[in-house]
Amino acid sequence: MRGGLSSLIAFAGETRMKKTQRLFVAKTKDEIERCHPVMRELRLNLSIEDYWTIYNQAHAADGYEIVAIEDNYKILAVMGYRILHDYVHGKHVYIDDLVTTQEHRSEGLGAQLLDYAENIAREQGCKGLRLCTGIENQRGKQFYERHQWAARALAYKKKL
Repeated sequence: MRGGLSSLIAFAGETRMKKTQRLFVAKTKDEIERCHPVMRELRLNLSIEDYWTIYNQAHAADGYEIVAIEDNYKILAVMGYRILHDYVHGKHVYIDDLVTTQEHRSEGLGAQLLDYAENIAREQGCKGLRLCTGIENQRGKQFYERHQWAARALAYKKKL
């Protein structure tokens, strides 16, 4: 990125963040590890060992990144994303994970992370963004629809 990341972070910071909040890409071991408890609110059985294994594999394979919002060193919300290429969507940002801590939901943090992802997609020349959410996740579906995301597919899964 040609200096775009810092301008994107500045953009996110100018929108709705409190002065004590900071949006950042988790890069250090400490930053990545501090995101784990928030990620566990979405993925209840995610051990710290599995978290690190999955992070390292996804980061190496597709450049998976975790973006977080913190307030006074406490992580409030996280988003995991990567840039993918496929025949259906072309180059696009895929959001694997988006979660705000229970006590900070409905404060606009998820919207800030979606705005960040949208700006990354524009900066990287992507055609769009994509994510999946559970069929039973009514609050999540309503949240995405309020932010102009359209339900476009039904994902199937088969365990082995």
